[in-house]
Amino acid sequence: MSKILFIRLDKIGDLVCTMCTDDHPSLKEDSKYWLISKGLEFIPEHSVPKRKYSSLTKDRQGFHDLYEILKTGLFDASVSFQCPWWVHFLLFYFRIPIRVGVLSKWHSFLFLNAGLRQKRSSAEIHESDYNFQLVQILANKLHGTKITAQPTPILKMEAGKNEILLHKWHLKENGYFIIHPGMAGSALNWPQERFVQFITSFHNSFPDVKIVMTGTVADSEYLDEILLRFEGRDFFLSLHGKVNSYELLSLLSSSAGILAPSTGVLHLAASLGVPTFGIFSPIKVQHPKRWSPRGPMTKTYLPKVNCPAKHECLKDKCPHFNCMDDIDIFDDFKLEFEKLQTQRQS
Repeated sequence: MSKILFIRLDKIGDLVCTMCTDDHPSLKEDSKYWLISKGLEFIPEHSVPKRKYSSLTKDRQGFHDLYEILKTGLFDASVSFQCPWWVHFLLFYFRIPIRVGVLSKWHSFLFLNAGLRQKRSSAEIHESDYNFQLVQILANKLHGTKITAQPTPILKMEAGKNEILLHKWHLKENGYFIIHPGMAGSALNWPQERFVQFITSFHNSFPDVKIVMTGTVADSEYLDEILLRFEGRDFFLSLHGKVNSYELLSLLSSSAGILAPSTGVLHLAASLGVPTFGIFSPIKVQHPKRWSPRGPMTKTYLPKVNCPAKHECLKDKCPHFNCMDDIDIFDDFKLEFEKLQTQRQS
């Protein structure tokens, strides 16, 4: 049995699209340990199976913490998906025998001894598939496993029903639908007016299902118009900035579904197995081909245009701008939502 260190010091969606890859068939008997970003502890703790982990910051304290972890000499191999240069240096310094990673920046060539050159910005496959390619190299180096085409695992998460939380906010299991309009700003978003239209249509079609809006304090710029229109209405509840990550998982798990742009919460919901509806940008590096949520009940929407942009929106220089405003989903959503609800209840 080998002891493997998996490293992804990144955001929620990135980690969800990576943590699934340790479920490689050839690594079933190996011991696995994760290094993740501080603040994302709720992901390995609610994954199935639960993952062993340490959480780090990307600063001097993080360097010290990793130094203490590696000096124990516990690990036979590592695979790094995203990390600062000093992580690769410490793997090299402590002579981890097999050090797999993406071969791109200078430190990867200097400190790693196995890996793969990947141009992820081309978005030719899903982020999880890119990550699984690295794990396949790891399995080959550790156990001689032949690298063959095989399906990438999907992360499964569980969050128990939180009766106290539901009671606190006067919610019933499967009696509310979540919208999460905010995002980190790394991709194009749906205009707020579109979310307003969606909430209105949803309430008219499903009057017995409450709308719950979630978001962090940093999401305020995406929520102000929505709050102005609906705050105080009996069918609408804003939990903007009012729940922590663990409570958010429980709310997602007990919900009837979620609508959100390309953000980490979308990936969490899909992993929990709830009906997940995503709004995506057509820009190549933001496309659902690379970033769609993976789970048993998911659906994505994006503008029906041939987007010329590769990395950033061309705005007024693009003949399709602003194509995000043209995404009209409700008729299709209504059919899909009813179908997915039936599947979930069967």
